[in-house]
Amino acid sequence: MNIYFLVEGKRTEKKVYPKWLSHLIPTLSRVQTYDQANRNNYCLVSAEGFPAILTIHLPNAIKDVNLHGNYNYLVVCLDADDTDVKGSARGSQQ
Repeated sequence: MNIYFLVEGKRTEKKVYPKWLSHLIPTLSRVQTYDQANRNNYCLVSAEGFPAILTIHLPNAIKDVNLHGNYNYLVVCLDADDTDVKGSARGSQQ
């Protein structure tokens, strides 16, 4: 199984996800570039912020996954920052 992770953040996700995955799925090992994935690998790509993750990096990730053809999953990781479930900023007046 190979997983391509596209994460939003610049620093935290690069530190947290590898440690989290080593506990959650210890059989996976990280590769540095998407085309190195062979068997039981994952690639972690940082979009370094919003909205670039959606406008630039997501289309590129889809192309990478389709081109390589060896990924089982493309996982896009976004955080909500100050937005609640309804889509409005916390603490704002409606």
